[in-house]
Amino acid sequence: MLVEKYKPKRLVEIVGQKIIIKKITDWLKNWKSGKALLLYGPTGIGKTLIIEIVAKQNKFNLIEINASTEKVTFYVKEVLLPASKEGSLINKRLILIDEIDSFSDRGAIAEIIKTIKQSAHPVIITANNAYDKKLRSLRNYCILLRVNRVPVNLIEKELNKIASKEKIKINKNMIRRVAIDSDGDMRSAINDLEVFSKNTEFGLRDKKKDIFKTLRIIFQSNDFGKALQAIGESEKDIDEIFWWIEQNIPQEFKNPGEIAEAFELLSKADLFKSKIIVNQNYRFKKYMRDLIAGITLIENNKKFVMYKPPDRLIILGRTRILRSKNEELYKNLGNVLHCSKRKVKEQMPYLNIILKK
Repeated sequence: MLVEKYKPKRLVEIVGQKIIIKKITDWLKNWKSGKALLLYGPTGIGKTLIIEIVAKQNKFNLIEINASTEKVTFYVKEVLLPASKEGSLINKRLILIDEIDSFSDRGAIAEIIKTIKQSAHPVIITANNAYDKKLRSLRNYCILLRVNRVPVNLIEKELNKIASKEKIKINKNMIRRVAIDSDGDMRSAINDLEVFSKNTEFGLRDKKKDIFKTLRIIFQSNDFGKALQAIGESEKDIDEIFWWIEQNIPQEFKNPGEIAEAFELLSKADLFKSKIIVNQNYRFKKYMRDLIAGITLIENNKKFVMYKPPDRLIILGRTRILRSKNEELYKNLGNVLHCSKRKVKEQMPYLNIILKK
């Protein structure tokens, strides 16, 4: 896999995190007991990898726990805390507590605070969200350091290097699109590049596909790379493709098992769609796209299907004029009542009842 082949082995090979690496190494040189370093930022930007390479290059023996460790509270109390008190100048240790905001054990945070206060070795913690409520007490014992996403131009530059070395035929516009879609996640970008490289024609055509061609490729190509390409080149955005897929699964598949499998993938895509709305994290669009593209791998008797537009889009089209008039009404009432259009819209059912009386 390309992601393993091009995984950084030295700090100088890590893209876009020079400032963070310097701050971490400076903190280690000047470390004083009683304070941990808390690195936080989105998943996939290299927080754990940076610590692993820092430990290796500075000859630290890395002791690590993460969210997958069983009985975290017990492990911290019985294993990590004693290990943090031992050691010597010859046996330097670096304690890494990874993905702490994913820990489910209630008592783990209290034990980790004890470890920080008593440790004879540096403690580094990683989290996606340092301001999670359950980390409130822990923050008092940490120096916070935000790790940002890798800039698009640096990801694009690295992808071009890899494509050149691996002789991948992909045009510059497509590499740019992969870099943007990765949302600062280098690992994700390299994985996408590898998927796309399986289709030798990927990126040679850059015309927008109409939705019917997009659906035909997703449902009938049995090629994950081609399905991803079709979604990327479609005239519709991923949200609208979602509704088209939902409408046409029963048209495309007749076997109940195949229908269930397709809707299972779509329901998982819908979970990521909800996360995008709630968290305003557009990085989840990549996972939504991958799940929708995965429908192509379901066994299917290829046949011609007359695809139908989503019912909800037809309804929205029919009610467009009425909705436009209502929006204008909400705006005018908002101006008179000195409140927002949204507030008027919320109160409108009650106003209708009052007016009827």
